[in-house]
Amino acid sequence: MNPSHLHRRRPLLLALAALCTGLAALPSAWAQDAAAYPDRPVKIVVPFPPGGAADVYARLVGQKLGEAWGGKQSVVIDNRAGAGGVIGTDVAAKAPADGSTFLMVTIGHAVNPFMYSKLPYDTRADLVPVGVVAMVPSVVVTGPALKGKGMQDLIAMAKAKPDDLQYASSGVGTTSHVGAALLESMSGAHMLHVPYKGAAPALQDVMADRVALSVDIITSSLPLVKSGKLNGVAITGAKRSPQLPDVPTVAETGLPGFEFVSWYMLLAPARTPAPILEKVNAALRQMAQAPDFRARVEGTGGEVASMTLKESNDYLNAEFTRWAKVVKERNIKAEQ
Repeated sequence: MNPSHLHRRRPLLLALAALCTGLAALPSAWAQDAAAYPDRPVKIVVPFPPGGAADVYARLVGQKLGEAWGGKQSVVIDNRAGAGGVIGTDVAAKAPADGSTFLMVTIGHAVNPFMYSKLPYDTRADLVPVGVVAMVPSVVVTGPALKGKGMQDLIAMAKAKPDDLQYASSGVGTTSHVGAALLESMSGAHMLHVPYKGAAPALQDVMADRVALSVDIITSSLPLVKSGKLNGVAITGAKRSPQLPDVPTVAETGLPGFEFVSWYMLLAPARTPAPILEKVNAALRQMAQAPDFRARVEGTGGEVASMTLKESNDYLNAEFTRWAKVVKERNIKAEQ
């Protein structure tokens, strides 16, 4: 090779060598970061108002993480409600990817990419799973006028007069909406969706018989069913709830294979170093074994979950696939 060519290429070769050296040093630097982690305040963004299940589980996780880190750093909860979880998710997606910010999401996270025509972030590229915290079934509930009616009765009523039977939800794309949409999809029934701004007003109208039913998460409907203000018709999970042992599952009532649970998953900005993700995932799996944590989750009607990073990622990908199909079949749109 002409020596002059080598001379001209020398700066480029030196730059490439420096880049390779820098890349090789990254895993070591990340490992050091993980060893020192957490070395700054940590927050969990909750894209919903205080008091809901996502907020409750985020606070439980934050408390246990603080204990696991020996008080080295406290974990604060940052409620950023609005637009079906989109506002808070956008905050977390654009936060520094240094382990200082996490996001607690539920099933709407897998619904929104298919329900909204445009989002301010890339759901699958900008955020990564850290671990699944809990699985929570819903309950098909009715008011006084439908007392004694079972799941088969409700499906028959909905089939006999399509869109005559109304169901209440906490809003378009929420757990109570997509749970009912899945029920319609698998049963062939057609009901009229009546969205509300939250679970409380939706359940108030079911109790007053202004709306026939709701597929409500057990954390909010449990006390109302136990007090007799709502009729518990069926549990949406694969098995009966220990909190409502006399209420059959939807599958038991004649819809084999039906299973719907709301999951609560911790996410992080996508470029968060892998060793930090592993460290927090290990802490989540450890807290899942703690009797006090299990008792708190089970007391809300939920079930503690424990998954590795890969298992959490695989689970979320399967949920994206599942809800893309339901959203398309039921023509669910954020604008409606």
